[in-house]
Amino acid sequence: MDFTIRPRTARDLPALAELLERQQPVSRYPAVWPFPGGVESFLVRTTERGSWVAELADGTLAGHVSITLVDDDGLGRHWADALDAEIDDLRCVSALFTDPDLAGAGIGSALLDHATQRASADGGRPVLDVVAASERPVALYQRRGWRIIATVQAHWHPGLELPIHLMVLPGTGHRPTTA
Repeated sequence: MDFTIRPRTARDLPALAELLERQQPVSRYPAVWPFPGGVESFLVRTTERGSWVAELADGTLAGHVSITLVDDDGLGRHWADALDAEIDDLRCVSALFTDPDLAGAGIGSALLDHATQRASADGGRPVLDVVAASERPVALYQRRGWRIIATVQAHWHPGLELPIHLMVLPGTGHRPTTA
């Protein structure tokens, strides 16, 4: 499968919204649908540091990923403690989804690798959260070396029983030390 990964543009948002809606019944991601606040608030986040799409040779979008800053809250402290890092150094891999018709083509893996490399590029420490019941993504992350450090309730969906795994990628993004 021939595809490239490039930065997301505003013009990509309608096609990404359609792709997100089409893949949601298959992946159950995002877990709450329709997404509160609308699809654009899921795709474009105020704490975003970068976002990318996978584009097929014919121009069709086949996936999306972003990295965001991490808040100084309970989740952020879990990740920071597990990595012995500062919260300001954490970069969360977010909004990763792909076209379900292209499952197994390596698009999700390529987007995850790209986001992880970009998160680590400035000394950042990659982290992510994933719905605990989402076995396929959890297995993908674990095959790539991510490890679960805690399972907590998703506080952004109050009143909904939604356990999420907090995951870290050990051994990435260390800032050089100087004497």
